[in-house]
Amino acid sequence: MGNAATTSPLPDAKPQERRILACMDRSPFSSACLPHAIALAKLFDSAVTLVHVMQPRHEPTGPGTTDALVWEISRQEANAYLERLQKEATLALGRPVDVRLEQGHPAERVVAVAREIGADLIVLGSHGEGGVTPWNLGSTVQQVLAVARGSVFIVHSSRVAESVVVPKRILVPLDGSLRTESVLPPVAHMARACGAELLLVHVVQELPLTEVSRGPEAVELARNLAMHLEANAQHYLQNLRTRFARELANVRTLVVRHPNERQCLLEMAERERVDLIVLSAHGSACNPGRPFGSVAAHLLTHSDVPVLVLQDLRENELHCLRSTDEEAAPALRSSHPPEAV
Repeated sequence: MGNAATTSPLPDAKPQERRILACMDRSPFSSACLPHAIALAKLFDSAVTLVHVMQPRHEPTGPGTTDALVWEISRQEANAYLERLQKEATLALGRPVDVRLEQGHPAERVVAVAREIGADLIVLGSHGEGGVTPWNLGSTVQQVLAVARGSVFIVHSSRVAESVVVPKRILVPLDGSLRTESVLPPVAHMARACGAELLLVHVVQELPLTEVSRGPEAVELARNLAMHLEANAQHYLQNLRTRFARELANVRTLVVRHPNERQCLLEMAERERVDLIVLSAHGSACNPGRPFGSVAAHLLTHSDVPVLVLQDLRENELHCLRSTDEEAAPALRSSHPPEAV
């Protein structure tokens, strides 16, 4: 990361999203996702495809029940549902919106359609037609996230009624790595278009006291290290803020000490009343064998506010996510190394 005085201004960058796949299942949660998908499509000049998956029922049928007839009625109802959404979305977006009616296992079909159309972003509600469960995410969403190769956007059921489609405060976690910085060009474009405040955040993890770290020397060493990292982080974020200030009117930075980075980010999102969290799929400790790192996975699962995770893996790293006989994943949405960073 260069000195703020010598780095070039942020370009009017747009991520290379060209196709957004919005998953619809006739639940209030998926309905709440559609305005978000439309808003993102407008921001990033993307096409939109709506997908609904009819899942075969495994319930025993009673006497006189005609499975084929029941299925055909369900199919016609699903078609009518998609046609209605297609009209609404086309009117809102100002361009044609595609629809896909699929049959089979929901997560498998969603992932298959995403790969077939080259979807750059999958938009999901945290729960489906089964409603809110004790789990933070519904089973279909969990399964999609386990194998998703691109970027994802999740709206959580706990905030469906008050979800803000056009964000006014966006939280961006940064760990100082180029991977986390890879979201900066698209998030700058989003903030400019929405007139949103950017909150750039770095969490300095405090050393927990254990039998290994006890003792005055260990405590003093940990305290000095935390102070050193905090000062460096302040300088790092200030450089970014100075650079963003040329393009954006409202940028804040925040450095926090906390023993648990993931929990700290969740608490900060609530305390700062953010409308959206945007982060890269991986950070400095990147395991390319997993579609999402621990921080991204935790926020996708537990955040109450919408979360947009931009995939940062290069094409040559994606082989870790697929077997040799599968097709290549679509191009990544964030640039790593990031543009102009």
